[in-house]
Amino acid sequence: MTTAVRRAAASLLVSALLCGGAALAPSATAAPGRAAVTHASPSGSPKATADRRDTGRHGKKAAKKHHGYRPRPGDAALYGRTNPARDGVARQSLALLGLYAASLRPAAPAVRWLQAQQCADGSFTAYRQTPTAPCDPAAPRDTGATALATQALASVGGQRPRLSAALNWLRTQQNPDGGWGSAPGAPTDATTTSEVIGALAMAGGRPSSVRSPFTDNQAYDALVGLSLPCSASHGAGGFTANPPAPGQRPVADAHATAEGLLGGIGKRFVVAPVQPGPAPSCDPAGAATPEGVARNGAAYLAPLLTPEGAHLTTDSGAADPAATADAVVAMCAAGYGRQAAGALHWLERNGPDWAKRTGPAAYARLIFTAHTAGVDPARFGGTDLVKALQATGLPAAPPATPRPGSSASARPSATASPSPTPSEAAMNPRAVAPAADADTSPVLSGGIWWVAIALVILIAAGVLFVNRHSAHGRPRG
Repeated sequence: MTTAVRRAAASLLVSALLCGGAALAPSATAAPGRAAVTHASPSGSPKATADRRDTGRHGKKAAKKHHGYRPRPGDAALYGRTNPARDGVARQSLALLGLYAASLRPAAPAVRWLQAQQCADGSFTAYRQTPTAPCDPAAPRDTGATALATQALASVGGQRPRLSAALNWLRTQQNPDGGWGSAPGAPTDATTTSEVIGALAMAGGRPSSVRSPFTDNQAYDALVGLSLPCSASHGAGGFTANPPAPGQRPVADAHATAEGLLGGIGKRFVVAPVQPGPAPSCDPAGAATPEGVARNGAAYLAPLLTPEGAHLTTDSGAADPAATADAVVAMCAAGYGRQAAGALHWLERNGPDWAKRTGPAAYARLIFTAHTAGVDPARFGGTDLVKALQATGLPAAPPATPRPGSSASARPSATASPSPTPSEAAMNPRAVAPAADADTSPVLSGGIWWVAIALVILIAAGVLFVNRHSAHGRPRG
């Protein structure tokens, strides 16, 4: 074998090893919960946000509404089989995040389905029936769905251009108070603002560096503005769903408070367990800081979640498993898991049946809850949530890396990071771009990469040895 042939063979072997290592290493960057709250659309109607919040709520009502719907061939990779017109992007995003929380890599077609829903300007609508055609400029953009899709795409890694486009679009939709509404021009609401905070943080950015071009306010300023003071006669420490109109008395909303708590501490949907600490109390001194109002929000939620069998309800008084799950995630992420134990037990008894009626988004929410509370999602109230979620769509790849955060216990290990994502990095407030995405994927930083490097070195050494041996043994002319 000639030297050229030997070198070509070695080169091909190295390439195969590297490609194989990259294919074996699952790509994951990073994901917090979200409550079912109704907020106003630009026209004053709460429909836009309510539609997105219906993902994971009101299972029987949704099933009747979509009776007779036949899935389109282009939606074969979409999780769930109900009409996606109102919640397709949100549903798919939550499903992908649920798989990420379970350390599973989504099937490639499921990721491609979500990618195809993105408009050229970086935004997402609730659902695009014909993703091969450009987005209609008049089609309503969905701020919350864009934030959820950003979190989901960040969780699979290697999505830097798409993340940059989505984050830059979100930046252009920031309201003067620093927050975001459910759609462009809509009043700020706690849920959407917290979803965008999670998207910014998950993409490796610092939410506090993204400021409104109108006033220089940032997202945390908006959350502070939505909080009630500890001196309030009703709802002390809670959050309102939207800023009250002039002369209107602010009213605390438990669902919005759960979101405000999670956003105020800068967390995402998938968050590692935090060791429980002392019970929260409403502290007037903290009313001017994001973390302070978040802790005050926890003090408002604690009495609603502590008793055995406690749960949040809808405006009509019906049990709201989605909002309850979001509240448990927020309380556990803030270190108040003991105060949410009653609600967790209620979800273990009632959540699986609700999710079975509702679909993939509900299963994903319960997986977030189990993950943050330190409960095995494969044994949540006698149900394997992960298997149930996968049954609603394409099967995912088996676990290949440690979970985003330990869910074996509510007490994290001494070496575990308090968050599954990279530390918040500096971000240009005028041109939002993720500070960490593909470059922090296990493809580049995991053990398989180092194994590949070691093999390259060994192969190169072997080729060099063979070349030298051949040169020494070659007869001189």
